[in-house]
Amino acid sequence: MKQDAPPKSVPDSPIESPDDARRIMGLPWPWFVALFAVLAVAVAIGALESTMIVGFTAVVLIGNLLYWIGERVPVLRDFGLPTLLCILLPPVLMLVNAFPSNLAVVIEDFTTESGFLDFYVGSLIAGSILTMPRALLIKAGARYAFPLVTVILSVFAVVGGLGALFGFGFRDAILFVAAPVVGGGIGAGAVPMSEMYAAALDGSSADHMSRLVPAVVVANTLAILIAGVWGGLTKKHRQYFPGFDGQGVLVRGGSKSSDDFRVPPRPTGAFFGPMAVGLALTGALFIFGQIINHFVPEVHGYAWTILAAALLKIFNILPEFMTEAVGGWYGFVAGRLTPALLVGIGVSLLDLSMLGSLLSNPAHLALTAVGVLTATLIAGIAGWLVRMYFVETSVAVGLGTTDMGGTGDVAVVSASNRLELMPFMQVSSRIGGALVLLLLSFLLPFLT
Repeated sequence: MKQDAPPKSVPDSPIESPDDARRIMGLPWPWFVALFAVLAVAVAIGALESTMIVGFTAVVLIGNLLYWIGERVPVLRDFGLPTLLCILLPPVLMLVNAFPSNLAVVIEDFTTESGFLDFYVGSLIAGSILTMPRALLIKAGARYAFPLVTVILSVFAVVGGLGALFGFGFRDAILFVAAPVVGGGIGAGAVPMSEMYAAALDGSSADHMSRLVPAVVVANTLAILIAGVWGGLTKKHRQYFPGFDGQGVLVRGGSKSSDDFRVPPRPTGAFFGPMAVGLALTGALFIFGQIINHFVPEVHGYAWTILAAALLKIFNILPEFMTEAVGGWYGFVAGRLTPALLVGIGVSLLDLSMLGSLLSNPAHLALTAVGVLTATLIAGIAGWLVRMYFVETSVAVGLGTTDMGGTGDVAVVSASNRLELMPFMQVSSRIGGALVLLLLSFLLPFLT
């Protein structure tokens, strides 16, 4: 059978050349400043109209500027500073009346009224699944799926049980701690979760988003710290028990370059025709999910989109040029629009007062820490049982599901000194996040 051809790659950062401080969003900085100045003048004279093109331009320019600034700060950039700047700085400026109100209105309308959230999430779901190697989903998936599924279920069970036992509440512990901890970060995790919760529970997406973000931020920080602990413990290559440390090799008896588990870099290189095909196929999958949701409203449309994309890939239904087209569209959205989405979320969906109260809540912080530790240990044990190395599975699956994705993945593999595990971190974020959304779709009717 013909093997999936690895697509061309693009850097995970929205910056074209991360080491070139003179470029922002791939543009020489004078040109970026010129574009930003046009937006600033329109804001200053009150000439902004609340339209899709204005909102889109605003979030793209602001998001990429903030991400670029975060990428230039040593150390802190490894702890998710670019993401945090995009999502937290705009609402902080709004809180102290330092963010133009007319610009905030345009961004809020674009993010919440134009369907930008669905546009982004649908692109990530279709692209991340359809660009996965078919062999991974079929041949190698069973072995890797065992620790991945075990981690997700264990975190849900442990955090939910402790939440019920200590008065935090079983439902809130599941929805606002366990799910965001292992949900794959903000863009592919907290954002679709907030939409799902708004459809199934009381409250708006903004209310739920403010309750989801603290767990994501705290879990990401703890994941990086634990990765550093693993890196230190294994520096002298001590085997505390058979199968403990593989020094970057995941499978016992395997190699660092096992083709069965190889995940291609995020694809790019599509031009106008393929990009249009990728957008149309992405939209069709999203609409298909909405159709099934119309007849089975208990399960969110995102879940049906995930299942449809997975089935198309597993049964090899789509021709190669269509999967490559979706991959190109996914590479564009994930690589260029993530900072834009984060700015939109920060302006329109984050309530800083609620965020602050949750971050100062000892019970919330304790449950988040328990969730990360549970994922770390259960991943290692489950992986060891299927002949994977304990530390490597703990990092790739346990910490891969609990970090923020993107910069979180880079920080975890760097801190643990296991750069070879980066492809597996992508599996944990992409497939793990999709599994969490799927699980939530089935649980929400019972938690309302």
